[in-house]
Amino acid sequence: MGNQITLSDVVFTDTSLPILRDDPLLSSGSLILVDVGHSKGRLSSVPGNGALISNIAGSIASEIVGAGSVSPEIFTNFATNAMLTELSAKGGLHVIKSKVNDVNNTRYTLRIPAAIRAYLLANPTHSYYFSIWQQVTRSFDDASAPIVVLAESAYSNDFLINIGTNGSPLGASTNLLGKATNLDPTAGTGSAKHQLAVSKATGTLVNMAYTDLFIFGGCPSAGVMNSALHKGGSQVMYRVYLEDLTVSGRTYAEVKAQDDALYASAFAVGGKFYGDTYTAPSILP
Repeated sequence: MGNQITLSDVVFTDTSLPILRDDPLLSSGSLILVDVGHSKGRLSSVPGNGALISNIAGSIASEIVGAGSVSPEIFTNFATNAMLTELSAKGGLHVIKSKVNDVNNTRYTLRIPAAIRAYLLANPTHSYYFSIWQQVTRSFDDASAPIVVLAESAYSNDFLINIGTNGSPLGASTNLLGKATNLDPTAGTGSAKHQLAVSKATGTLVNMAYTDLFIFGGCPSAGVMNSALHKGGSQVMYRVYLEDLTVSGRTYAEVKAQDDALYASAFAVGGKFYGDTYTAPSILP
């Protein structure tokens, strides 16, 4: 592993010099990077309700959005027999959701911070790239349950990003720049990534009632839709990324290519998430 040395009170005037950032995917438009395998993103324990999660893109995000916290937040509501939470052997956040004991509004989610939410609401015409890396440890029984929702209460009409558990966009998006997934969690288990980019919001964004970057088990935190009741899957969350492409000037294809390469390395032999182990979801029927 390489070392980074920071020099204080040093100004470089050559604008052609490469910028060394904390992760190869980061750019001038990076808003959120959660990576539990990163030296600046590791979890020491299972985060509880209200816990702030390290945003590796935090210094860049703060320059973009201005004042306010740029750390994503955990939001939970579940009974002990409805969900089991743990850290996997490789540091991933594993949430097992019962398909028997879950009730309406059983949830464990990663939510966008208020400062970045306000920025997205102020810039709905910008283009954005979003991706997640995960391990599906128990399959879903419903592809239409959301896993990511940045949307109004009318989530299928007015939204920025709205992704189902199988990686497909939910709602009638007319602004899609590209999408990709390598695993349908309703068909099987294993390591998976979902990637999506939009040229602007669909419909109207005013308040963004839904602010979920990663929904374990597929039930949004606003709790008005429970399509995943008794049908939700179980997942290990490894990485979540959000970039403003309008600010960075990058294309969906450019960011996806880098994202793909990093993912392949992380899950290949010797990679930081290769051979991860965790409790079998069957422990919680």
